[in-house]
Amino acid sequence: MKRNNNPGFVRRVLVNGNVGTVLFALIALCILWSSLSPYFFTLTNAKNLAIYSAYLGIMAFGFTFPILTGSIDLSQMPLMAMSGMMMGAFYRLGVTGLGLFGVASMTGLLGGAINATLVNVMNIIPFIATVGTQLIFRAFSFLITDGVYVTVKNSMIRTIGYESILGIPVMFWIMLIVLAICWFVLKYTQFGRNLYCVGSSEQAAHLSGINVKKTRFIAYLCSGLMCGIAAVVYTSQSGVALNSAGTGAEMDIVTAVVIGGTSMSGGRGSIFNTFLGVILMSVVANGMALLGLNPYFQMLFKGLILVVAVYLDTLRARNA
Repeated sequence: MKRNNNPGFVRRVLVNGNVGTVLFALIALCILWSSLSPYFFTLTNAKNLAIYSAYLGIMAFGFTFPILTGSIDLSQMPLMAMSGMMMGAFYRLGVTGLGLFGVASMTGLLGGAINATLVNVMNIIPFIATVGTQLIFRAFSFLITDGVYVTVKNSMIRTIGYESILGIPVMFWIMLIVLAICWFVLKYTQFGRNLYCVGSSEQAAHLSGINVKKTRFIAYLCSGLMCGIAAVVYTSQSGVALNSAGTGAEMDIVTAVVIGGTSMSGGRGSIFNTFLGVILMSVVANGMALLGLNPYFQMLFKGLILVVAVYLDTLRARNA
């Protein structure tokens, strides 16, 4: 009888109990960091957490779209950097305000379209295709301005980067708006349902009349668009467009999404779970920074979290 009950228990914990598991880990971490640092539970640190999680969250929401179809996009950080540098280049030409937002968004969409073309039209494995564009986008982010950073002194950028509404940074509000839109799309639109169907079974999705290639193409466009929006938020934090933006943090998005419970094989996950994963990763990074932990140990800890997250995803898939 025990052998029959255990699989059911494992299934409930790993498949259905993911939100509770992430919340438990989040609470445990908050208790740990607060006991080790008197600065953790302060208003200033709460704002720092909101600022750090804003751009990461927006990109993680975008990453969720292709991964739900069983694909992957590893080019997000370089695409964000390229979008930011394009914004800086157009700022030099006199573009301001919402025009800068449009430039960054269109650059992100273009990058997403390139990824989608490589995967859908040229049939390159998503992992290989986006590792290739990761290098290409990073190179272009340096070539656009010959490797020079660009200071962006604009009222819109300053408002996003330094202003607050009800005590909460504007950039965090932007992330929450993006969260709400993505949640609505995935839960209440045909496109959202198509994403889950394609990720669960491409063949079944095709037989049911779903255009698999079109669905995956739009998913990559969504991922690219989020990179463009994140570029605006990231640039607003310092007022400078950086061609090195996101260097070394490429896997943070993957970790946040997977630890939130979205399956690497597609067909299972939610934007809210991704949001919880982002907050958890932000708390992890924030706590280690407050403690002044050696950067190499921080890398080690993040790597271990990613390995554990992927292992749990394997167990969830095996017991689903």
